[in-house]
Amino acid sequence: MAQWKKLYMGDRIEDLEKWTTIPDLRNKSMKILLNTARKLYLTAEDYRLDGDQELAYITYMKYFNMLSAIRGKSDYNQHKLTVRQVLGDTDSNRRIMDTLELINTSLRKRYEQLLPPGGGNAKINGAPISPPLQSVEPIDEKGSLATAAAFAQLGVITCEALFRRMQQKSVLVMDCRSSADYNNSHLTYYCAFNVPEELITPGMSAGKLQACLSSSAKASWAARSVKESVVLMDWNSKDAHPTGNAAIYTLLDILKNWDPDVTYRTPIQILEGGYEYFIMMYPTHCTNPSVQAPQQNNNDVETIDDIEYPSINDITMKEDVMNEPNTKHKQRPSINRASKPAALRTYEQSQQNQQPPDPQENPINEIIRDQETLLQRAQHNDMLLDSASKKWQSIFELKQLQAEGAVLSTAEQEVLYNIMQLESKADDYKMENNRLRDELNRYKEQTPQNHLQKDTETTKRIESKIQERQELDKQHERDRLERERQLAIAREAKRHYKPPAEPTSTRPDTPTDDSPPSSNSELQHTVTYDEAPPRPVYDRSTKPQSRDVETTAPRVRDFSPVVGHNVGRGLTGLKNLGNTCYMNSILQCLSNTPQLMEFCISDKYKNYISRRNKTNGQVIEEVAALIKELWNGQYKCVASRDLRYVVGQYQKIFRGVDQQDSHEFLTILMDWLHSDLQTLRVPRKRDIISAAEKAWLEFTKSQESIIQHLFYGQIKSTVKCVTCTKESATYECFSNLSLELPANANFCYLHQCMDMYFSGEKIHGWNCPNCKTKRDAIKKLDISKLPPVLVIHLKRFYADPSNAGAYIKKQNYLQFPLENLEMKPYTARVESRAVTPKTYQLYAVSNHYGTMEGGHYTAFCKSAHYGRWYKFDDQVVSPLDTSNVVSSAAYILFYSWLPPMQLSIS
Repeated sequence: MAQWKKLYMGDRIEDLEKWTTIPDLRNKSMKILLNTARKLYLTAEDYRLDGDQELAYITYMKYFNMLSAIRGKSDYNQHKLTVRQVLGDTDSNRRIMDTLELINTSLRKRYEQLLPPGGGNAKINGAPISPPLQSVEPIDEKGSLATAAAFAQLGVITCEALFRRMQQKSVLVMDCRSSADYNNSHLTYYCAFNVPEELITPGMSAGKLQACLSSSAKASWAARSVKESVVLMDWNSKDAHPTGNAAIYTLLDILKNWDPDVTYRTPIQILEGGYEYFIMMYPTHCTNPSVQAPQQNNNDVETIDDIEYPSINDITMKEDVMNEPNTKHKQRPSINRASKPAALRTYEQSQQNQQPPDPQENPINEIIRDQETLLQRAQHNDMLLDSASKKWQSIFELKQLQAEGAVLSTAEQEVLYNIMQLESKADDYKMENNRLRDELNRYKEQTPQNHLQKDTETTKRIESKIQERQELDKQHERDRLERERQLAIAREAKRHYKPPAEPTSTRPDTPTDDSPPSSNSELQHTVTYDEAPPRPVYDRSTKPQSRDVETTAPRVRDFSPVVGHNVGRGLTGLKNLGNTCYMNSILQCLSNTPQLMEFCISDKYKNYISRRNKTNGQVIEEVAALIKELWNGQYKCVASRDLRYVVGQYQKIFRGVDQQDSHEFLTILMDWLHSDLQTLRVPRKRDIISAAEKAWLEFTKSQESIIQHLFYGQIKSTVKCVTCTKESATYECFSNLSLELPANANFCYLHQCMDMYFSGEKIHGWNCPNCKTKRDAIKKLDISKLPPVLVIHLKRFYADPSNAGAYIKKQNYLQFPLENLEMKPYTARVESRAVTPKTYQLYAVSNHYGTMEGGHYTAFCKSAHYGRWYKFDDQVVSPLDTSNVVSSAAYILFYSWLPPMQLSIS
C-alpha cells in the first residue's frame, strides 16, 4: 500500500504554476506534439497512482497546455481525426479535467491544513507550520483507492477496480437493469442483487423502494450501510452523470438525497461501461456471457453506420501506403535536418543564443550508445553460436550423416535447434548494424560541414566498428550456407539409405521419451512408417450411447510427466513427440491466455460442452486436461500424446511426424474449441438489427461459446463505386488477422502491416447495384467488432514463381509494440463508438526459426501469474529478458485488452 507523498514542491497551489508552462511549439510537427501530449498524460497518471499529487497536478496542467497548443496550430483542422484517436474525444478529456480538479481541490485543502488552527506565526519558507495530516487516503498497488479516495469522488469505477473489490468481498453491487435482463444474465458475485428499473420511479424514497423489493433483495439492500462501497450498474452508463430519464440516475438520486437513515462509508459509484463492458472483460464471472445489451432503434444512426465512407477521398489507398518512405527505427534527430540550410539555420540560432549544444542532444552520441549496446549483445551471441557450431560439426562428422541416414538424439537435436535460434539473433543484429550505418550516412549528409568536422574521429571509429560487424556477418552467412548444404546432402542420402533388416518385433505404438524430436531441418527417422496412427492408452472401442450424455467414467491419460523441483505454475514444458514443436508453441500461448486457462483449470468448461458436433467435445477435454497439467506446478515437462491423438483423428496432417504450420494448427484448433463449447444460446431481443449483428447471428447460428467471446472478431468489407459512390458492405468473422509483410523491407513496423491490410484497393468489374453495370470500385476493410484477444499472423511464407512455386520465408525484422497497440484507427464507425477498449498489450508470441525445409517453433509468453516473460522451447522453459521478445522469428502475435488475472491455483 502506498500513501500520498508529503508536500515538497511548494506551500500553495500557485507555487506549482511556474512548473506548468511549456515552450513555444509553433514550429513543431503535429506528430511530435501528439506524442508529447500522450506521454504527458501517461506520466501524470503514473504520478497520480504513485500518490505524488504535486507532480500529478503539474503534469496534468502541462498536458492541457499542450492540448491548447495543438488546437491552436494552423493545421489542426486537417488532423482533427488523428488528435481524437491519440488523445481521445471531448468526453475523455472532460474526465481528465475532472481528475485534475479533484487533485486541485485536494492540494488546496492539504496546503490549508499546513496552517496552524490559531493562525500562528511559525513559518517555513514563508508558509505557516502545521501538524502533519492525521489521515491520508491509501492507494493500492493497482492505483485504485482502497477507501474514500479522491478518485472515488469522480463517481465512476472501472471494471478492473470493481472486480478487485469483488474478490475482496468489500463491495455491494446494485444492478438496476430490468428484472428480465437480470434473470437472463447477472454477476455471480454473492453480494450483487437486482433493483429492477421498472420499480424505480422519480420521487421515491429509499424506504418506499425497499418495500417494493423481493425478500432476498431486501436482505442485500440492508447491507448498503455496512459495505465499504456501493456500486450501481445498468447496461452501459459511462460516467457519473447519466441522462436524467435513466433509472440509474433516479436510483443514485434516491440513495444520495432520500436515504436519511444510512450513512455511506464512501461515495456511491457507477460502473463505467455497465454490465455490457463487464461481461466482455470477465465473461466467466457472469451467469450467461452471451447476452447482448439492448440498443435503441435509431434509424438515423443505423444509416450513418451503414455509410462508412461518405467520400472516396476519405479512403487511404494501398498504393499510397506502400509508396510511403519506410519509417525509421527511431525518430532521430530531434531537430529538423531535412535539408542542410535548415540545419545550418538551427545551428546559427544556437550560436546567437550563446547556448552551447547539449552533447546529449547530438545524434552522433545516440548512435554511439546504440552501437555499444549492439556490439555487447552481438559478441555474446557470436560466442554462443561458435560454440554450438563446433558441437554440430563434431556431431555431423561423428554420425557420418552424408553416408548414413542416422537419427539425432534429443541432446544433439537441441544443438541444431539452438543454432537456428542463435542464427536468427545474428540476423537481427545484422539488420541493426545496417540501420546504424544508414543513420550515420544520413547524419553526415544532413549535418553542416563545419559542424561535422568536429565529429570526424568519432564517425571514423563508428564506421570501423560497423565494418568489423559486417565481416563477421558475412562469415556467419557462409557458415549457415555450409550447414544447409550438409543437411541437404544428408537428406538426399537418407532417401536412398536402406537400413539393415530388423528382426520381427513389436514396435511401440507411441514414440518413447528417448525418441528424437525430429524436425524437417534434422534428419528424420530412417524408416517412414505407413501404419495407422498410434492407439491411445485408454480404451476408445466403445462409443457413448448418446452424444448428449457425457461419459462419467474417469479417463486415464498418458502425460508421461517428469517431476521437477520448485517448478513454477504454468512453467511446465511440453515434450517434442516427433516434430510437434509447432503444436507445443501454440498450446503454450493458449495456456498463458489467463481467461482461457482459468476457464479450463476451474472445470467451468464442463458446463458448456457440446456433444452434437464433429469432435464430440473431445478437443476441449484434452486441451483442458493438458492445461491443468501445465499449471500443476509439479512437473518439469509433460507429453501431449492424448491431445495429439485426438486432433490426428479429425485432421490427418497432424498424425505423423512431419512438421506442420503452427498458424494452420491454431486456426483449426480454434474452430474445434468453439464448436466443442458452442452451447450459449443468444436470444434475439429486437426485430430490427444492424447488418453487422445479423451477420454475427448467422455465423453463430444463435449459439456462441467462450472461445468466440475471447478470440473472434468481425471484419467489415466496404465496396464503393467510383462512378456513383454507391456503397455496399459485407461482414465476415475471424479468429486471427493474417497480415502481409512489406516487400523489399528488411526492417518494418507492425503499424505498416496494419496500414496495408486496412487500406483501400481498386477493383475492376464490380457489379454496382445502383449503376446496374460493371464499374470500377474501391474495396476497404475495417474491424466492426474487436475481440478481447487479438491474434495477428504474419505471412512469412510465400510461393516463389521463379523457383517452381517453392515456398520461401520472409525474414523481415518486424518491430511490434509490447504495450499500447492502438487499434482504433482500423475500426469501423460502429465499433469506434462502442465502449470496448481499443488498446492492446502483448502477452505471447509464437516464433519460427529456420526455413520451409527445416525449422523449429518456440513460444515467448508473459506469465500472468508471475508478471514476467518466459521462453518455452519444447520441454525447456527459461526466463526471458523483455528486450529479446521482439525478433525476426516472430510468426504469430497474441494481444489482449483484458486485464491480467492473478490466480491462486490450488
